[in-house]
Amino acid sequence: MFLVAGRAQTLSWWESSGSHVFKAYTVSQSIIVTSPFSQLSAYTELLSRILSFGSSLGILAERSQSGLDLRRLVSPSESNYLPPIEYAYDPLASIITLPPQTFWYFPNFATRKNPCTVLNSIQLDPHAAGLPYRSSIRSTYANKHWTSNRTETLRLLKLLASDDSESDIVVDQGITLAKLAKKQLRPGVQHNIALATQYMYPSADPERIKLISALMLLYFVFDDKAEETPDGTLDIFRDDFIRRLEGRQDSNATLSSLQSHIKSIVESIKLEDTRGGNGGREMLQALRNAFQCVHTDEGGFKSVNDYLHFRRSNVGAEFVIAAAKFSIKSDVSVSDARFSHYLSLVGDHLGLFNDLASYDKELRALLRGDTKDMINIVDVIKRLTWLEGTAEAKSVVWALQLQFEKQMMEELERLRRNSLTDEEWWFLEAVTSTVTGNVMYCMTTGRYGGEAARIRITGSRVS
Repeated sequence: MFLVAGRAQTLSWWESSGSHVFKAYTVSQSIIVTSPFSQLSAYTELLSRILSFGSSLGILAERSQSGLDLRRLVSPSESNYLPPIEYAYDPLASIITLPPQTFWYFPNFATRKNPCTVLNSIQLDPHAAGLPYRSSIRSTYANKHWTSNRTETLRLLKLLASDDSESDIVVDQGITLAKLAKKQLRPGVQHNIALATQYMYPSADPERIKLISALMLLYFVFDDKAEETPDGTLDIFRDDFIRRLEGRQDSNATLSSLQSHIKSIVESIKLEDTRGGNGGREMLQALRNAFQCVHTDEGGFKSVNDYLHFRRSNVGAEFVIAAAKFSIKSDVSVSDARFSHYLSLVGDHLGLFNDLASYDKELRALLRGDTKDMINIVDVIKRLTWLEGTAEAKSVVWALQLQFEKQMMEELERLRRNSLTDEEWWFLEAVTSTVTGNVMYCMTTGRYGGEAARIRITGSRVS
């Protein structure tokens, strides 16, 4: 069942599509839509009718920053652990939204709390703060050590920007890693790359959050570079980037400051594995694998599942999961068959919400000619269905996201019957934090919403 916010009106009808029956009716100030949602085409047809009806009634989600009170995001005693929040981006603004009826928290199935989470994280309540947090999962946290995270991010960006090693290959309009790093160093960098690590890995200690932030930055910069690089030169960039990460060079060569720093990062990650868990090496390997998957085949996608299978690799889900494991010093096997479905849902969610948040930004880049193609679930939905409007396609993606979240909750209940250990529950909780953290990041970064999403209410910042 989905809830469509709107004005109280009298509306009632039954729509049937084969064995699928839908009903829409009003209750108080809302329009309720019930649907088994087992067929995308059937749902999109109903959605279109509701959108048409809603348009005639003016049923649009009214957004206002007047309800923001970021002092309520975190308890007063922990506010110093959270840097100022200056953006509140809602990818579903100005359209009919389908928020969930119920919210859920990660279940307390472990016999005790994860000590890494207790020591290194703070709990957030974006709903209490009035933020447009678009998820039914309310287990949201932030890492306390945001200064370690930001310091490493800025240090590595500066090294990337100033590196003049001959391996910094120049292709197509002078694009290099250095130039992309300088782009990221523009004012407001603290509201971009660094935020993802802060929200997605809340349980990492100061050293591990620093190392994760370094790899996250390398992946972000490479991903941007891949998007701006012609296909014929992508292999050159990828091989150069991986060589830097692995520290391979001529034995007689002199390392640049950047190469020395990356080498120290790799060595520190391996050292951390000796102190607890075995996720460091898996994280490095997953990052290498993520660099292998950037663009799709020219033929496009034949189905939503086809796209999601590609996006799971393209979004770097394997790396995200390995980093979550590394963050809590875990040695749980990520290849354990019991966790495969849940981890698959996590990967789908990461790609789906990132697409939802980035669609408008990617569309603007496409129209300007800054990129040649659109790789986004919203575009896939528009092409695979008869829906033409972006609002309708986004609503379908939002509904898909809620279904993934519902399946995640159900899968955790199923896993409860497998008598998991505390360490296994902690691993699943850390992985879930990457999902909620990704939603927090996409909402509070300036990367997607830009100046239009900047918070302009005096006193609304947490400081």
